[in-house]
This record gives sequence, structure tokens and C-alpha cells, in this order.
Amino acid sequence: MSNTKNKSETPRLTEKYSTRHAVLNYFLVLMFTVFPLFASDAFFNIRHDKYYFFLALSGVVIIAEAVLIYFAYFGDKKDCSPEMAVGDANITKFSFTDWAMLAFLAVCVISTVFSKHTEDALFGSLTGRNNGLILIAFYVGIYFVITRCYYYMEYVFVALAAGSAVVYLLSVLNFCYIDPLGMYTRLDAKTIEDFTSTIGNKNLMSSFICVMLPVVITMSVHTKKTMFRIIYLVSSALGFMALMTADSDSGILGLGVFIVVMLIWYSRKISRLKRYFLCLTVMLASAKILRFFTVILSQSFGCRTKEIDEFQKLFVESNTGFVLIGIAAVITGALYIIDMQKPNLTLSKAVPFALGSLFAVAVIAILSAVVYFSVVDTETKLDGFLSILRFDESWGTHRGFMWIKSFDIFGDASFFQKLFGTGPDTFHYAFSPYFTELMKYGDSSTNAAHNEYLNYLITIGAFGLIAYLSVVGGTIARAIKKSLSNPLSIVCVSAVICYSVQAVVNIAQPITTPLFILFVALTEAVSRSNTGHNELV
Repeated sequence: MSNTKNKSETPRLTEKYSTRHAVLNYFLVLMFTVFPLFASDAFFNIRHDKYYFFLALSGVVIIAEAVLIYFAYFGDKKDCSPEMAVGDANITKFSFTDWAMLAFLAVCVISTVFSKHTEDALFGSLTGRNNGLILIAFYVGIYFVITRCYYYMEYVFVALAAGSAVVYLLSVLNFCYIDPLGMYTRLDAKTIEDFTSTIGNKNLMSSFICVMLPVVITMSVHTKKTMFRIIYLVSSALGFMALMTADSDSGILGLGVFIVVMLIWYSRKISRLKRYFLCLTVMLASAKILRFFTVILSQSFGCRTKEIDEFQKLFVESNTGFVLIGIAAVITGALYIIDMQKPNLTLSKAVPFALGSLFAVAVIAILSAVVYFSVVDTETKLDGFLSILRFDESWGTHRGFMWIKSFDIFGDASFFQKLFGTGPDTFHYAFSPYFTELMKYGDSSTNAAHNEYLNYLITIGAFGLIAYLSVVGGTIARAIKKSLSNPLSIVCVSAVICYSVQAVVNIAQPITTPLFILFVALTEAVSRSNTGHNELV
């Protein structure tokens, strides 16, 4: 306790808050509030709307920050103060993640230049999802701007909580077929079932939740300001409601892993663990509030709701949900009492080790069950959520078919394509020989493997995938190391972890992936920073 206090009182040389910091923070606020809500023509051009919004806004910021950095550090009248020297070192120093990001861009450039479909590889607009070299270059550009210009101000995260809460609320209303923005007026019944809020289909909504919700959950744990904590908790509650209504397994997978990982991480410090369980209790209770809301609408106004899977019904409709709320509430109360009696109590390292071991055993058991029911026992009928334990071509809405064929494509590829792929966002062309077989599952074509890592393996090759994994892995590793001195590191990396998990069964696109890239950059920016952020606990 005393050591922590002495450290916080020790003067530390840091950069002064300047125009370039303010410009970047305003950019982040716009990306966290306006970007998710921006749509010019309902869902019809929503991917292009957000694509061009991101390119335009990030392009302006990249140019503006480049000018500001030049005059501040390299111009004739540059500031030579000690604080500016700190910033100068931060700009010119390159980390492992920086080099990995440059390697990722270099591989994408080579892949594009030698692609048989150069225009698609460049823009990704004809048969892809706008994930071409242009978008990737902007990702890299904004990454380097954020890692060199970020300065923590909590209002950015409050804006994120408020902006995402609006998106969540729209999703909940859409779940009840309430359409305040008129997004459904020209859609058929099937599309209305699948699309929600101002994001897109339910898989994209889950992807959005997996970026934003972990951030507000962890900020509710670390903020010192009670009013801000209330805002984060409200946003977390609406986010969990939206996750229930999104009805997508990718979101359940991503958030489930995140919840377990954060439980392990917070398990030693009671002061953090109590606030973490408070947030979990609020989220579980929000599922029952959702149920109450839909029942009132049904009985009073005859409103109906969309269907949700059995797993979501466990939280929303079944009595098991009340049991979970009760357990979480009791644990929360007990932790608050312990913290009052023994402030700042830190438990043994054996606690997170034991929890981590249990999680590892659970993962091994699940993987073993998948192998057993996929290879040994292929006859036993698995219904509902248990169906994920049998991997075959129909697994995961025929993701199994696309994954199996993707490995076949990689195996048959030339040596060069194995290394550099067919070109960014050209999966459509690589998979086209299997379109006829795909029709038996109701699709005539596809432009994504529905697994981001497999998608990168095919389109930018083994070198591209290795570079991408190095970016993500390097970001997470550096964040864990930095988190010992700066809790903001855990806040930012939580989005990276959650998104990366759901990406196993989802797709990259310019609707939610730009937000993920922002948090990769923010995490790295915090890892580079020498500031401890006394505003967080």
C-alpha cells in the first residue's frame, strides 16, 4: 500500500497535452459515437457508408497529425523542452508490434501487386467487402498516428459508453420490431430477422459488441468516478441485452472467453473483483429486464419479438437466470463486505493459477468432446447448443464446409500463393470452384471463409497471417506486461482479446474491424507510454 502511494507521488516526466493529442481524442470520440450510427440509406449501403466515413475521417487525421508532428518535433521552431524530448523518443522508437504492422502491410502490398485480381485486391469492392489494400493501408496509417499521438482523457471512454449504448438500445427495440429510424421499411421479413440497429446483420452486431462491451465493463472496474461508473454499468447492461437479441454464437464465444479471462485477471485484488462482479450482476439482471420489457409490450400493445436460441433463453426466459443473478449478487455483496473489513486485500497467486488451470481443463475437455463426437461417435444426436460439439461440413451454419474447403484451397495453391495469397479480399475467386457444392447449403457464392484467420491464410498467405498474428499477439503480450503499472492497458486489450476470439467464426469488414484496429493501436500506445494514469484504480 505504502509503496504504491510513494510511486504515485514521484514526479514523472511526461508529455504535455497538446493540439495533436486533442485532435486524436476528437477523432476517437467521432469513431465511437458517430461512426457506429452513420448510415445514409438504411442497410442498403451501410458497409460503404462506414467504409468511406472511416477513410475520410482517418485520412484527415493522418494528414493533420503528420503536419503537427513535423512542426512540433522536426520544424525550424521545434520545442526543445524536456517534455517534448519524451514525445520525440516515443515517436521515433519502434516496437515489435510496430515492425509486425509494417510487415503486415508489406505482405499485403506484395500480394496485391502479384494478384490476378489487382483491382479487387486494391479496393475489395467488386466481389469482396472493401477489405482491400487501401483499407489495410489506412489501418496501418491510423495505427501509427494513435501509437504516437494518444493521450489518455476519460471523456473518450465515456463517449464510447454513451455511443455504444445508443446502438445497443436500437438493437433491443429492433428485437421487438420497433423501428425508430425506419431501417426496416424496405426490407423483407427474413432480412428484418437478421439485421439490427445501425450495424448490419446479427453476426456484425455481435462483432461490435465484442469490441465495445469489454471496454465499458473493464472501465466500470477501474474508474474512480462514481458517475462515470454508473454510465459504464448502464452501457454494460444494454450491451448484454443487445448480445441476447443479436442471437449470434460468435458474440457468446467472444464475451464468454473475455469474462473468464477477466475473472482470472481480477481474482487477486478484492477491490477490483467486487466491481467486476457488480458489473456481471447488473448484466445478468438486464437479461431479466429485457424479458420484463418484452412481456409488457406483448400484453399491453400486442408486440411480438424475434426468436432467440436456447442458450440466450437460459438468461432471458428461464428460472436459471434468476439463480445466476442470485449467485452473482451474493458474491458481489460478500466481496464488498470483505473489502470494507480488509481494504486493498490481495489474495495469493495460487488463486488466478487455480482458476486458469480450471479454464484450461475446461477448454481441453471441450476440444476432446469435439474430437470424440466428430471422429469417434458420429451417430449420437446432438441438439441445440450441443451441436457445436460435432464438426462437419454443416457445422456453424455450414462454416465447416467453407473451412474444410479453405484448407483444400491452401493445399492446392502454388508456392507463391501459399506465402502471399491470392490478394487481399479475393476469397471469392479462390473459393469459386466450390460454389456449386455450396448451393446445397442455400448459398450460391461466398466472399469470406467466416473465419478471419483462414481468410487471411488464403488471401494474403502464410506470411500475411503470421504478420497479422504477430500484431495481435505482440499487442496482447506487451499489454499484459504494462498492466502491472497501468490498468488502462487491460481496458484496451480487453477489446483486442474479445474480438480476436469471435473472429474465429466471423468476418473482417469495414463496419466493426476499424474499431478493433483502433484498440490494437490504443493498447500499443498505452504500452509505449510512461504514464501510470492515476485516474484509474
